[in-house]
Amino acid sequence: MKHKSKIWKGILAGLVAGAVVSPSSAIEILTRDDITHNVVKNSQLIRVADNAILFLDTSSSTNDKYANTGLPIVQVMKTELKNRIAGFPDIGHQVGIYTYTGWNEDLPVQGFNRDKINAALDTIPEKGGGPTPLKNGLKRLDKILDTTHGRSAVFVFWDGEYTGEDPIAVAQAIAKKHDACFYVISSAKPKREAEMVHNVPLLNNCSRVIPLADFFNHPEYTSGTLFDVKVTEHVVTNTTTKLVGLKADHMNFTFDGTELAAKDKEELDKVVDFMKTNPKSYAVVAGYTDDVGTRDYNEGLSKKRAEMVSAYVQSKGIDSTHVITLWYGLTNPIVPNDSPENRAKNRRVEVKVGMMEV
Repeated sequence: MKHKSKIWKGILAGLVAGAVVSPSSAIEILTRDDITHNVVKNSQLIRVADNAILFLDTSSSTNDKYANTGLPIVQVMKTELKNRIAGFPDIGHQVGIYTYTGWNEDLPVQGFNRDKINAALDTIPEKGGGPTPLKNGLKRLDKILDTTHGRSAVFVFWDGEYTGEDPIAVAQAIAKKHDACFYVISSAKPKREAEMVHNVPLLNNCSRVIPLADFFNHPEYTSGTLFDVKVTEHVVTNTTTKLVGLKADHMNFTFDGTELAAKDKEELDKVVDFMKTNPKSYAVVAGYTDDVGTRDYNEGLSKKRAEMVSAYVQSKGIDSTHVITLWYGLTNPIVPNDSPENRAKNRRVEVKVGMMEV
C-alpha cells in the first residue's frame, strides 16, 4: 500500500514548482518524501505527545482479508506501520511496541530508533491466532506507563472483542492515572464499533476510535496525533511533483464558542467545491483554543469546533472518509495568549486539503 499526500497553499491555486506554508499556519500535510529528503527540518516540528505506544492485536480475527488487498489484516497492519516508520521524523519520541494477544514485549519503551522499530515489527506473526485478552494487556500497560514521562499516545488495534471482563474499566483507570490518549484502531463489526465510538471518547477528550480503513488510508492519523508544525516556522518544498491544493482562511470563534460564522461557511463552500472537482482530495481539519481553562477542557472544546467544521463539509456532500478531524486544544498557539485580541486569534480551526494517490 502506498499513500502520498500533496501539500498546497492559497485558494484554488494551480500547479507550481514549490509551496510555502504561512508561519501563522500550524497543521500541515506532509509526505514521507518531505521528511526522508530533509525538506522538513526537525526544528519545524513540535511534539504533541511524548510517547508512542503501539498495542497490537494478532488474534484470529486479524486473519480476515482487508478490503480488496487479498491480504489478512495482520499483514497489512505490519506493512503500513513499517511504511510510516520509514518517513517518521526523529524528534525525541519514546516508542514501545507490544502484542497483547498472548502478550509479547516486541519493543520496550525507548528512544526512537528506526532500525529497532522495524526489527520489532518484523517479529509480528504473519498469521493471527488466539483470543483477545485486552484487559490483561491494559493492566500490563499501566505498569509500562509508570516508567514514562509526559503524554502518551496509545494506538490500540482492536477487533472489538475481548476475553474475560470488559476492558473499559481498566482503560478508564489508566486514562485517569496517566496522561494517556487512546487511539483505538477498530476492525470491529459495525454494531460493536458504534458502541466503542460512544465509550472510548468518555475516557478523556483526546481519546477516540479510528476505523481501520481510515487509519490505513491516511497517515495523518498517526503523524497528526504525535506532532504538529510550529506556527513560527516555514515549511518550504521545491518539487514539481506536488499538486498545490486548497487552504481555507482560519475560522475563529468567540470565547467558549463553537458556532460557525457566515463568512466561515463561505470559505468552507470553496473547500467543498474544490474537493468535488478533485475526487482524490481529502481535508485535514484541526481545532485549537486559547489558554483559558484546563488542558482536558480545551481539548474537548477544540474537538467540538473541529467536528463542527467537519460536519459542515460532510453535510455538503463530502464523504466522511475524505475528512480527517484532529484537535489540539491550547497547544501550538499562533501568538502568545497575553491579551484578549491574541486569545481570539488562537481560538481557531484550520482546514487544508491534500491529494491522495493509491
